[in-house]
Amino acid sequence: MNELPQETTDRIRELCAEAYEAYDHGKYREALRLFYQGWVLLPKPQTDFPEAGWLLTGIGDSYFSLKQYIPGCEALRSANHCPQTRDNPFIHLRLGQCLYHMGEKTSARTHLHKAFQIGGRNLFQREKEDYLRSIADLIPAE
Repeated sequence: MNELPQETTDRIRELCAEAYEAYDHGKYREALRLFYQGWVLLPKPQTDFPEAGWLLTGIGDSYFSLKQYIPGCEALRSANHCPQTRDNPFIHLRLGQCLYHMGEKTSARTHLHKAFQIGGRNLFQREKEDYLRSIADLIPAE
């Protein structure tokens, strides 16, 4: 795992905070712009840095909220390969949701089930019931 200079990490944290502020107010395009501003601060290969995982997760989440599932999927798949974000339940959740809307039901179920296994039922509380229902046969009875 590579490390960035502290000032670069600090700037990326600031941009992420601004992006999530915009996201929380439904300004998904503005959030994307801010996440991408952070992305260009990363040297190549970007996915060697933990900060890339933060940014790609935000990018994927923003694309999901904009119903742009293909770029959302691409960002979230990449985020899942970054240090410190591998097997993050939220990434699997959003990736599964993007795949679900793209009609890729088998892959969607794989990621949604993984999200459930790692993050539990609480991870799905604010999501449409369709996602949890799509993996109901994979979830042990309580």
